[in-house]
Amino acid sequence: MLIPCYNEAARIGDTIPEVTRYLAGLAYASELVLIDDGSSDGTWALLEAAERAADAGGVRVRALRQAVNGGKGHALATGVAAADGEVVLFFDADLSYPLVHVDEAVQAIAAGADVVAGARDLGGEGRHGYSPLRRLASGTLNGIVDLLLGLGIPDTQCGFKAFRGDIAKALFAALTIGRFGFDIELLYLVRRWELRLYRMPIVMAHRPGSTVRVLPDSLRMLRDILRIRRQSRHYPPRPAGASVV
Repeated sequence: MLIPCYNEAARIGDTIPEVTRYLAGLAYASELVLIDDGSSDGTWALLEAAERAADAGGVRVRALRQAVNGGKGHALATGVAAADGEVVLFFDADLSYPLVHVDEAVQAIAAGADVVAGARDLGGEGRHGYSPLRRLASGTLNGIVDLLLGLGIPDTQCGFKAFRGDIAKALFAALTIGRFGFDIELLYLVRRWELRLYRMPIVMAHRPGSTVRVLPDSLRMLRDILRIRRQSRHYPPRPAGASVV
């Protein structure tokens, strides 16, 4: 399980024990990989302390550090490269998604999915607490994604996704976008490689303290979408052994 962290000192200290308690109660072994994405507060010290003190019923905790902030996608690529599990799953440090979804996603992978993408549009009050501007920006972005990339996925930006381990390594190794547009690039590759995608209904509870800046980040993601379209011929082929829809 991966959690990318950027300036999360105010809440990661509460998040880590909650996650490890949940993982310790599962019927299979788990590891928690915490990636500091060049934080400028006390995040790294907390992650180091969690790794040293790890004693959560068999849950291994590892802390990785990037010296420079490279974006969530880049941080996750670092974590995926280091992960050992048969299933690789990531979610946000604010725990805006109930942890019960972790086991649901693992079971979906065991049932044959290559990729599980959290789908807030299928989860009822999935975007409760978002501002009208952010909801407008999200809807507009999804329309542009469909127009230019044809993904047919109403919610590309959900911060909860899971992958078969080998598929995760192939996808993240092919990433060229490090910041918020990385989700779109991942799902573009999922469609291009004809992987088995399960969109899992998920409920999100909005937490204060998000690093999303609606207008600047929306403009950046628009540039990322255009970049994906321009370089579409240059992505690697589907990895050997990956399933075809």
